[in-house]
Amino acid sequence: MENSKGAPRSSGLPRLVAAAAVILLAIVGWMYFQSKQQIKDLADENDRLRASNSETKSTIDKILQEQKQAIGDPNTTVVNMVGTKVAPKSSANVYWDSASTSVYLVVKNMPKLPSDQQYQLWALIDGKPKDLGVFDGADSGSTNKNVIIKMKNTQKAQAFAITIEKQGGAPSPTLEKMQSLGKTQATQ
Repeated sequence: MENSKGAPRSSGLPRLVAAAAVILLAIVGWMYFQSKQQIKDLADENDRLRASNSETKSTIDKILQEQKQAIGDPNTTVVNMVGTKVAPKSSANVYWDSASTSVYLVVKNMPKLPSDQQYQLWALIDGKPKDLGVFDGADSGSTNKNVIIKMKNTQKAQAFAITIEKQGGAPSPTLEKMQSLGKTQATQ
């Protein structure tokens, strides 16, 4: 059919293509801005994680330096803790500075315990036990072996002992479960 001027009547296809192109352009634009925002959010999160990582590394470096100084200090006494009849293979070292009262524990051989139990370090002072804190054992293949653990401080001690106690520790030691014992130089 021809219109009155004689030109053929056009179909709506070009308009439909133009409308689809505009919609497609709007979708692509929206996706571009969304991905740009996601990239910015990821970059911000990356910056936060780097700052946190740097802060954590700084804290760990400071703690390690303090531990090395404490262990290497000539005033520090090394107490070799050997296994008892109950646990003959158990062993640990206590690094104790009676001047600063700092106590560090290096576990050499303490098997992993069930989740409802922990090891507890005690200072024996004039025949009475003093709680120095709890710690977990390690599997024989664990990287936790020979890790330096900061324990509670004590100024006096004739000996140090490790017992197995319920999770969170006990107010007094369970002597039947004593794993290791080491006497200080004062008692040797």
